[in-house]
Amino acid sequence: MKKLGQSGFTLLEVLISVAIFSLVSAAMFSMLQLTLKSSKSFEDKTNYLVELQRAQHLLQQDFSQVIARSIRDEFGDRLAAVLSDDSHWAPAIELTRTGHPNPLSKPRSDLIRLRYLLDGENLIRRTWKRLDRVPGVKYFDQIVLSNVKSWQVRFLQGKEWVDSWPPDNAVEDKMTMIPTAFEVKLILDNEREFRWLFTSYPKILDS
Repeated sequence: MKKLGQSGFTLLEVLISVAIFSLVSAAMFSMLQLTLKSSKSFEDKTNYLVELQRAQHLLQQDFSQVIARSIRDEFGDRLAAVLSDDSHWAPAIELTRTGHPNPLSKPRSDLIRLRYLLDGENLIRRTWKRLDRVPGVKYFDQIVLSNVKSWQVRFLQGKEWVDSWPPDNAVEDKMTMIPTAFEVKLILDNEREFRWLFTSYPKILDS
């Protein structure tokens, strides 16, 4: 009686199959990693673009509603309605604006005092609950924009741009002077640069 022949894979064929499968799996895993990284990078860029637009909108609101109202600081000294200085080797700007929301119609002013400053790599918006401050008064810090390498602010005085406010050559009351416009220059960690222009009197200019 004749035996039936047995067929199957040789050890070499099995090893070759395993090697091919390993190469294909490694290639697919690399493609999956690349896809996930691209998706994460796109999501990060989208989120940061939203953060940039939100920062620009907030600056526009604050600078366009600036008002000629000076205040008293914690020591009783008078501070100008718009005031710039250098804080931690970076420009800072403090101002009084109107339009402070009051949805509950509480008996309070619609004015608010705020300050923009650079803390590390974060652009901070600092606000106080009251205009004229007292010793120990609390403030609230909000991160407006992150990953900021540097920022600069210039002020339009008539037809001339100046780097500080109130300007040294002012002939009117420095305490209540309001610049016609603000120019903000931002340099981010990736070396991208943005220049934004905000006017103080949009309704007058639009008329």
